[in-house]
Amino acid sequence: MSRASSLYRLQQIDESLDRAHERIDDINRILADDEEIHQKKKILEAKVKKFEAARNAHKNADDAVASQRTKIEQTERTLYGGSVRNPKELQDRQQESESLKRYLVTLEDRLLDVMIELDEAEKAFSAASDELAQTEASKASMHQDLIEEREQLSMEISRCEAEREAAVADVTEEDLKLYESLRDRFAGMVIALARDSSCSACGMELARSVHQEVHTGDTLIRCHQCGRILYAG
Repeated sequence: MSRASSLYRLQQIDESLDRAHERIDDINRILADDEEIHQKKKILEAKVKKFEAARNAHKNADDAVASQRTKIEQTERTLYGGSVRNPKELQDRQQESESLKRYLVTLEDRLLDVMIELDEAEKAFSAASDELAQTEASKASMHQDLIEEREQLSMEISRCEAEREAAVADVTEEDLKLYESLRDRFAGMVIALARDSSCSACGMELARSVHQEVHTGDTLIRCHQCGRILYAG
């Protein structure tokens, strides 16, 4: 195995390791991000408050109607019970009863409006609750898939690290030092294939002599334009 091919094999392993680590970082970010659920909970909290307010309003309106009916019953009991005989007082009681009945209509109309509002608030609360539950279930399922993927990636990393250790054993200390320095400089792509008489990384056309040397020699040849190590493949 040539020096360039040994480094190319090392680069392939490092690329696999980089992809696995990047994907694990992405998965960890996704797992830590609960913004969607947080927003759904805020919406649900608002619906709960509106529902509770509507329920309290309904109770107050219902109590007001019940209280008004009690007043009417008491007034009519006095009016028709025979305890009041004075015509003027009877007339006053009659007017009071009619006034109470007119206001009862107003209270019953208000109760009907409040009942409609309560029904709408309850439906909105139920819908928000269902949506939150669905989101949490979906997240839980997705998270389980991501956790399993992360476990697989961790196993792949362990395998690649063992392969890397074996690959490094085939590389001289000098070549490894050069590779590591260029790896930072070229964002991981140190070795470029020399195909069709050109550098696969930058596209520079290679001189015939350089192309032949890359294919036949065991010297590390670097592209004159981008500086990467050329490998015949």
